[in-house]
Amino acid sequence: MSKILKGQIDYSLYFNSLNRGKPICLKMNKLFLLFLFLSLSSCYTSKNVDYLQGNQSDYNIPVHPTVYLVQPNDVLNVRVQSRDPEQSNYFNLSTVEDTRIEANPASLFLTGYTVNQDGKINLAIVGELKVSELTVEEIRDLVQIEIDKYLLNALVSVKLTSFKISVLGDVKNPGTNYVYNTQSTIFEALSAAGDLNLSAKRKNVKLIRQIGDKHVVATLDLTHPSIIRSPYYFLHPNDVIYVDTSKQNLANNNIRNNLGIFSLILSAISTTILVLSFTSN
Repeated sequence: MSKILKGQIDYSLYFNSLNRGKPICLKMNKLFLLFLFLSLSSCYTSKNVDYLQGNQSDYNIPVHPTVYLVQPNDVLNVRVQSRDPEQSNYFNLSTVEDTRIEANPASLFLTGYTVNQDGKINLAIVGELKVSELTVEEIRDLVQIEIDKYLLNALVSVKLTSFKISVLGDVKNPGTNYVYNTQSTIFEALSAAGDLNLSAKRKNVKLIRQIGDKHVVATLDLTHPSIIRSPYYFLHPNDVIYVDTSKQNLANNNIRNNLGIFSLILSAISTTILVLSFTSN
């Protein structure tokens, strides 16, 4: 072995001393990576998260949309058009200039007719009309008959502007969304809420619906194609959808939290061993 000059450092001895503590650090790092991988892994399978599961490739399921009857507290937008705009404006709560304001859902109560507790609306000039327990199409025909008494060749349109759906629970964007359509399905409502999270219970989705003076709570299975035949597949105004969280998700969250704490402890131990290794050598 060659002699070392005075004042010269033997770097080979230094690095060899470091290598003696290296296996311990490597073991700790591997253990840390293992727990990190476990904390990020998931036990969910496609069987738990897929919609409309079945063995057939094609389904021919008849659709039966449920008919919605207007109830108290609903808001209707009644628009009358004729060749003489000045006369037809007498029957409208808003004019063409108010179109920009009507784009805001909060303005629906200002520009629409609210059905009172007696099931009536107070139409301008015409007076009170009984509209509860009628469909929107039946209300339009009723208003058309009354407007024909005052205007010739008038056109009446009636829209239900208070069609809103609330989605709560284990979804990405819970909240209330307005539906600008005559019909909407439960999948469209969940899509507007950003879809269900992986941890959501797809076989136990609850739908709350008001029918008259009662509330009905229905349990729906989104994984079976028979959901399309359900009377709750097509939504009604003011329906509330609630999505439960699976127990597996709660357990995984606890495991992830514990593994997160444990990974911090392992990281601190690994760092301490590394520092002691440098200082001792």
